[in-house]
Amino acid sequence: MEKIATEAARLLFADGGAGWIVAVLLGLACLHLYRDGLRVLEARIVETGATAALERASQTNAAVAAALESRTRVLEDLARLAAETAREVERSDERAREKFEEILRRMDDLPHRPRP
Repeated sequence: MEKIATEAARLLFADGGAGWIVAVLLGLACLHLYRDGLRVLEARIVETGATAALERASQTNAAVAAALESRTRVLEDLARLAAETAREVERSDERAREKFEEILRRMDDLPHRPRP
């Protein structure tokens, strides 16, 4: 390590001080690279924050899509059941009519939520 430092000092003072010019230019280049490195790191931090926000939005959208799909399946089942019951009522099936009236009574008994 001492040999390297000695050789660097010799080269710095060799050729009438030309080594100082090289040292200054290298120092300026290092300063420039350091500042560019800081800008890159700041850009990465901003990009990471934006990516995290997109991931959170994506997870939220996936949860909403799953809830909508579940609700759609329930509505399809209810529509099928109502259609079957309506067909049975049209055929004057007394048991079906009683079931249909029971369903309507139970729906009337449910607490109604005010719509927003």
